[in-house]
Amino acid sequence: MAITNEQAQLLIGIEKKILIDNSPVDSVSLQQDFPIDIRYHLIDAAEGNFEFLWRINQSAKNVIKLSLHVQDEDSNIGLLRIDYNGPHQNPQIAKEDLPQMFFPYVGRWFDNESHIHYYVDGYRPLAWAIPITDSSIETKIIEADKTETIKNAILEFAKIINVKTNINVQTMLI
Repeated sequence: MAITNEQAQLLIGIEKKILIDNSPVDSVSLQQDFPIDIRYHLIDAAEGNFEFLWRINQSAKNVIKLSLHVQDEDSNIGLLRIDYNGPHQNPQIAKEDLPQMFFPYVGRWFDNESHIHYYVDGYRPLAWAIPITDSSIETKIIEADKTETIKNAILEFAKIINVKTNINVQTMLI
């Protein structure tokens, strides 16, 4: 099942709640144990017609490598992902209808550079990324000695994907 770029943006913008024991909750507490590997099932807050999976994954080898990913649960299509300090290469060839924002990054190699992936119709899910420095994301870097940066990244991503459940992130002691 393919979706359009516009549908992907609409799905990202839907108000969502975190599900705990198959019920939407108003708040959750997230413990920042190392490495973080959490999966939240989300549901659209209004009618419950859409379900999503939100994964927060931190490398066990590298404290500053963090991935924040959301996908449509029914189709398993990735909608948005932020990779802090991870590698990626964009496609080498761009189709004519590729959104303009990606043209400067055709074939771009991100060598452990933070970047944000977007769903682009006509390509494998999340094949296209731009440098996080060229985005409106406020949390540009994750610092090993500052767990607040991980907390900020998680909370900002929740805001971007429109999670309405209050998230209390307990920072880890390293």
